[in-house]
Amino acid sequence: MRKTRMGAVAVSAVAAMALAACSSSSGSTTADAPAVTAAAATESAAAPVAGTSTSLGPIPTTKIKVAYASPVQAQVGQQMFDLGASQAAKLSGSTYTSLDSNVDPSKQIANMTTMLQQKPDVIGTWTLDPGSTAGIYGQVVDAKIPLIGTNSNDNGISSTVWTQSQLCESGGPSDQDAKMIAAKYPGGTVVTIGLDGVPSIDSAVDCFKKQAGAAGLKVVAHVSNTSDQPAGAQQLITDTLVRYPDTDAVWSYNDTSALGASAAVIAAGKKVSDGTSDGVMIFGTNGDAAAIKAVKEGRMTRTWDPNSVEFGWVFFADAELAAEGKAPKNVTVTSTGYDKSNVDSWIAPQDRKITSFDQLKYTVGS
Repeated sequence: MRKTRMGAVAVSAVAAMALAACSSSSGSTTADAPAVTAAAATESAAAPVAGTSTSLGPIPTTKIKVAYASPVQAQVGQQMFDLGASQAAKLSGSTYTSLDSNVDPSKQIANMTTMLQQKPDVIGTWTLDPGSTAGIYGQVVDAKIPLIGTNSNDNGISSTVWTQSQLCESGGPSDQDAKMIAAKYPGGTVVTIGLDGVPSIDSAVDCFKKQAGAAGLKVVAHVSNTSDQPAGAQQLITDTLVRYPDTDAVWSYNDTSALGASAAVIAAGKKVSDGTSDGVMIFGTNGDAAAIKAVKEGRMTRTWDPNSVEFGWVFFADAELAAEGKAPKNVTVTSTGYDKSNVDSWIAPQDRKITSFDQLKYTVGS
């Protein structure tokens, strides 16, 4: 199965605002991404298919030292990632250190130089700029320290842990969103919201447009929310609804803009659909608490939770395997879609009780 992975994070102030919805890679071109399966629309577990497994096998609990080059620790998802990795490290009395790159490739290079001096057993990274970091990655490889990536697989990274919502795959989140719209509104019209110029977000939008077309939908307009704030999206969608008053759905690259779209729809005197009721369907990504509340209150149709705490746990499991030379090439952490049918089951990331690797939901692929 061939997948398309998202492009590199744009290194700018805009990318700093948008990292919640971004991933990194070796560039903006397409490449082979991990062979993985997709969760059912609102399930939290992935089903196995040929060439994949749902187990990393026996995960060692050896005492190791792991250093991670975080892209930006101000982002809540990265904070939850660090929480999960730290919790997993405690199982073996290991050391987990995360250094903040603050969306600055030069800072990421400096942090990794410091890591090399400290000689950890494993180094992890979320690539900000593959061109800039190629040199330091080469130094890590030359030092024979396993280099593992999060949503990144460039320049010597030997194993990558992905979040499912950042992959463009048949049956994945974008595909499921498109099919949900098509089931309610066959041949329906959709408006997309992006943050144009950020390669990973551009790729996310392109992915959804592709899936929408395959589902028989028509994307009638696209807007770029350069403010990355609800107010900006609200104004953009307000203007768009004047031109396309019969819009059936709004698909957004993140929850922030989806909430703005929701406000615009309601202000226009329209209803928001819960997926089965009449109204405009509104989709976001990140599983933000505000979006979960909006789904509960009928102001959003669905949001996708990348499961950031679990992401950190799976990363550390991969690090344990990498330290022994047994890490797989790709692991994908399952994202969970929350809509009216299951939103009451959502648990705030910091309150999730994870005590062992056996509780994690992921797939392993080549």
